[in-house]
Amino acid sequence: MSDKPEKLITDDGLRLDGRHADEIRPMKIEIGVLSRADGSCYLEWGRNKILVGVFGPREVHPRRSQRADTAVIRYKYNMASFSVEDRARPGPSRRSIEISKVSREAFEPVIMAELFPKTAIDIFVEVLQADAGTRTAAINASSIALADAGIPMKGLVTSCAFGKVDGQIVLDLNKEEDNYGEADFPVAMTQDGEITLLQMDGNLTPDEIRKGFELIKKGCKEILEIQQAVLRKKFETPVEEPEAEASEEAEGSEAEVVETEPSLEYAPEAAAVEEIIEETEELSEETVEACALNEEAPECEKLEEIIKDAEAEIVEGESIEGAIEAESEEEVEKEAFEEEADFEAAFEASFEEVSEPEEIEEPELEETEEETEFEPEVEEFAEEKIQPEEETQPEEEAEIEEAASEETFESESEIESEAESRKEAPAEQTVEEPEEEKCKGPWKVVKDPSESGSRGENDE
Repeated sequence: MSDKPEKLITDDGLRLDGRHADEIRPMKIEIGVLSRADGSCYLEWGRNKILVGVFGPREVHPRRSQRADTAVIRYKYNMASFSVEDRARPGPSRRSIEISKVSREAFEPVIMAELFPKTAIDIFVEVLQADAGTRTAAINASSIALADAGIPMKGLVTSCAFGKVDGQIVLDLNKEEDNYGEADFPVAMTQDGEITLLQMDGNLTPDEIRKGFELIKKGCKEILEIQQAVLRKKFETPVEEPEAEASEEAEGSEAEVVETEPSLEYAPEAAAVEEIIEETEELSEETVEACALNEEAPECEKLEEIIKDAEAEIVEGESIEGAIEAESEEEVEKEAFEEEADFEAAFEASFEEVSEPEEIEEPELEETEEETEFEPEVEEFAEEKIQPEEETQPEEEAEIEEAASEETFESESEIESEAESRKEAPAEQTVEEPEEEKCKGPWKVVKDPSESGSRGENDE
């Protein structure tokens, strides 16, 4: 630790770092520096460097610490062991526990914890480098980190401190003023002016406290403007971007438009017109003014000749453009006519292909006529074939009847002989029938209806 300086405020009324009594140290804020946190902030205030991460609303562990009607706000303030000149002992100390408690109470009136019952909102503060006023710097950074996490709040919280140095009230104490000053008075308030944190270390009179509060209001207003500007820069949607995009699109569309070049047939005439226009442009304004004063000057005559030639060439150029357009129209009409001719030719060819099968059908009709000529001969031949068959039918029927009568006569004689044999030998009634006459089912095989009748009579 350095030795105490002779004076903390010079004769000019300036402090050791060149500030006036009512000025705060320069502040730098960055949002979203931690990717795993719901909201984060990095703040540099003078030589203070503070890193804050916000997590939640999330589930409470252990469960016994949760509250049924509101969220639990947990604030943890910690100083790194390398944050001060003399190495700080790692882990919680009485000072860090006290700062964590008062800082949590500074945010409880602002955070809408009733919207998230049975949850926890954790705020972790890490002091990387300390230079007096670390608790106030941590509150300012925590307010921005909560807003970055989307935690509903009634407003931002700003914090600053005033103190007494060499008998004067100054705002935002630095390290030397905090170590060797007479008093330190940190304050935190909302943007509506409500005080959420108030502490005092030292001796101050009521008048000095009133004067210090006037400085605190000024300092907190400046800090609030810085906080709002940083948040607005991140979350405010830009309005000028759509106009810029529209202008870029218009420029792109203009760049795409390309003038059609004249055909090669009229290129020499176009080049001549361009040369004349360039010559007229090369004439200086002085020669034009001179011609206005003295019409008989040789330069004026030359200018008039060039103008006349240019007008003539321009007229020719217009005729050239007309010829180019007419030529393009003729080419389009010629292509359309050729396409129509090709279509008609293709249609006629397809029509001829369809009509070819009709020519093939004519010889088939002639063949059918020839076949009809031979039909009478075929009919006569069929009649000759059919007549003898009809004559043979009665003869065949007669032969069949004679054979049937002979078979019936033989069967009757056989039946009579069998009946006589049965009478003579009644014991031999069960005569084995030939295997051929055995029935293969529940029916009887009968060769002749007369035989079945005789058997039925004998059975009776």
